[in-house]
Amino acid sequence: MPAPGWSPLRRLLLRLAVLGIATSWGPADFGSRCCGTLSAEALEVKAGASLTKDEAFALLKAAGGEKAWSAFEEDHSLLEFAFSDQATFPTPSGGLPSAGKVMSESPYVTVFDDFLTEKECDFLRSFARSRLSPALVVQSGDNWYDTQTQTRNNEQHWLTPQEEKSVPALRHLLKRMHRASRVPDEHAEALQIGRYNVSTKYEGHLDTDPPHRVARPMTLIIYLADVGSGGDTLFPVGRNDCTAVWHEDKESNQRTYGAATCCATPEKDAPETVRVSPKLGRAVLFFNHRPDGSVDQQSKHIGCPVVAGEKWIAQRWFRFEPYNRVAYGIGTPGFDARFDGVPPEPALQRDSSSEGFWKVSDIGPRVFLQRSFVDDLVHSHLLRLAEATLASSGTVDECWLDPEAVVADDTLRSLAERARQFARLPPHSEAPAVLRLRRLRTGSDGEHLHRDSPPPPSAPGAGGQAAQLASVLVYLRVPADGGHVVFPEALQSKSNPLACGRVGDDAQDDLAACCASEGMLKLRPSRGDAVLLYSHDVEGKLDERSSHIVCPVAAGESLVAEFSFIFPNFVSASGGAAAKAASASQPVVEFENVRREVLQLFWVPPAGGEEAAMGELPAGPHSVRPFTSFAGHVFHVRDADGNLLQEVKVGAEPHQRVQVGGAEEL
Repeated sequence: MPAPGWSPLRRLLLRLAVLGIATSWGPADFGSRCCGTLSAEALEVKAGASLTKDEAFALLKAAGGEKAWSAFEEDHSLLEFAFSDQATFPTPSGGLPSAGKVMSESPYVTVFDDFLTEKECDFLRSFARSRLSPALVVQSGDNWYDTQTQTRNNEQHWLTPQEEKSVPALRHLLKRMHRASRVPDEHAEALQIGRYNVSTKYEGHLDTDPPHRVARPMTLIIYLADVGSGGDTLFPVGRNDCTAVWHEDKESNQRTYGAATCCATPEKDAPETVRVSPKLGRAVLFFNHRPDGSVDQQSKHIGCPVVAGEKWIAQRWFRFEPYNRVAYGIGTPGFDARFDGVPPEPALQRDSSSEGFWKVSDIGPRVFLQRSFVDDLVHSHLLRLAEATLASSGTVDECWLDPEAVVADDTLRSLAERARQFARLPPHSEAPAVLRLRRLRTGSDGEHLHRDSPPPPSAPGAGGQAAQLASVLVYLRVPADGGHVVFPEALQSKSNPLACGRVGDDAQDDLAACCASEGMLKLRPSRGDAVLLYSHDVEGKLDERSSHIVCPVAAGESLVAEFSFIFPNFVSASGGAAAKAASASQPVVEFENVRREVLQLFWVPPAGGEEAAMGELPAGPHSVRPFTSFAGHVFHVRDADGNLLQEVKVGAEPHQRVQVGGAEEL
């Protein structure tokens, strides 16, 4: 449909502001002079403001979603909601750190009720409704996706990176998905919205297929509507009548294909069968791979046929490595200080009414902090245990409690399971939790630069190829001065002074000087808080940037209860085979923009359909942006007006470069 009638001047000003091109008006001037309600820099509506129909369409178009306009044309109130100031969006109860119920240990399945709000679900359905197309399934390495109605016959739509970055409501709920999974923001495919009508289904399948370059460690499914009947997500463990073949009922002599009978007979489920019914806002997080990167065959699942009504879902498929490349760093519109970065240092006494959760760093290393992880009762129990167990001499006290001692104490056993769920580690009989109690007194030297994995020789279960994948540190006492945790090698750290030394070489460091250095990632929790630190990445490989120090205590005392999850004889799948399989034979294409203007890059689906926006090519001359692709894939390069400048077809060479503006095509 034609765009609503804006004057050419207003169109130009909006486009310039959205693209970040300087004009004589700043963002504030633009908002007041042009539209009265818009923050052009972040594409957000000012608090309490309403949009005209023209302004709503302009925002949608600026975010790259103008083809969804028909769903909002009669009532654009959902767009006013979606483009609100990101900092004003609430987090529903299912998105809080304490939410989530483990439904199964194998497969590892966790369910979150009220993960999305009703309005968020309404917006996602409307945003995709007019753009749905038949769903595709992975067929082979040469035929990436194809239609196969016997296996899957629903409809779907993939959001674009531009939409995910530009729409505040999308940023808010996507960041919630990644906080819940503990997966870095960039390690995911685009959000997919799907609709299942009556009788539509998806037969039993795995969401991961490393040999065909589709390696997905986890999946998050969110139901966007209630369903009249049917539409369960079924993990048919313990049943043998759910496979995608013809089945004959011996009693009725009727033949049915696939999981139809299995889905309709919950009374025949085995104790280990997992069945999740659709409910608006409910989310299901499950693991397709084990912690070492190997595929968990128990994660095979079925999208049962819808019997009555419609089933709407949003799916986020996480990846082992950067894929969608949508991130929200400090200074970007997507950064939210309520959840991102180092939290402000609170008072030394815990505020029991606060349940804050921060993604301190989601890559290199992965570090999270939860306020008020323990209540007063558990806190007192841990204090009594520490006082009775730790030695009373010296400035550093430490002891380890083995798994048997943890299990024997009801409070510790319950807290260890909470810590495991906090770390999103599946229950594993070979990796029970061990507890380290550590006290640093005034005048202590702190802890020198080290990594938690492999675990120290004094830890129960250490030795051989043991790996400590994650640690949850519960802070019982916090010193008045000192005791910070510092990550000198973190990607966020702007410097790594020599004073911090090297791992394993304590003689060369100066902890006091290191802790006083500026520009490094530093963290100082409060009493009752918990810090989650991963020593290994999503794929199971050791994260070299997880090295850290604990600063000397200048006044007071630090007392920490650290739950460690130590996997004996741990070997990451061939040192990262899952991600290597996903990226095998994928050429890297570098797009070099020699023009002095920002250009737009689009991926062209092999089977036809809408172009998918891949983001901007920064203004040249000679700015370069690399992409990992596949031989035979086609990209379109367009200017800000949408004019096609160049079509690029990817070749088989491992490294390729194309210049926009006169160079030969690949």
